[in-house]
Amino acid sequence: MAGLTAIEGKDDILETLYNEQTLEVGLFTNTSGLTANSVLADITQPSAAGGYAVKTLAPASWTITNGSATHPNQLFQAVGAAFSAPIYGYFIKTTSGRIVLRHFEVDTAAPVIVSDGQTYEVDLSSVI
Repeated sequence: MAGLTAIEGKDDILETLYNEQTLEVGLFTNTSGLTANSVLADITQPSAAGGYAVKTLAPASWTITNGSATHPNQLFQAVGAAFSAPIYGYFIKTTSGRIVLRHFEVDTAAPVIVSDGQTYEVDLSSVI
C-alpha cells in the first residue's frame, strides 16, 4: 500500500514549518560539498565585512499555497567594502529551539562577487 500526502496536508505542514516560527536567511561561501545530508555547521558565511548579516524572515510574510512556500525576495547589500568571499547561494535556518538548516539553494550563476555598493538578491519565490 502506498500513501499520498494531500495538498491540503502539505500546506498545513508548510504553515507549521514556515509561518509559525521566525526564520533567518543568509548567504554561504561554500564552493561545493553541500548535499541533502548537510547540516547548519556545514554552512560557511561571509564575514561581517561589507556589512553582511543574516536577515530575519517574519513568519507572517510567508505565503503557503498548493504545496509551495513563498516569501518576498531579500536583498543583501555590501556597504563600505565587498563581502569577504564570493557567494555561492543562500540558506534558511531556524532561530529558536533546535537551530537547524531548513533549506539551501546553490546559485546557478555562482560564484558571485558582491563588491562595495552592489546587492545580491535571494529569490524566495518558491522555497518548496
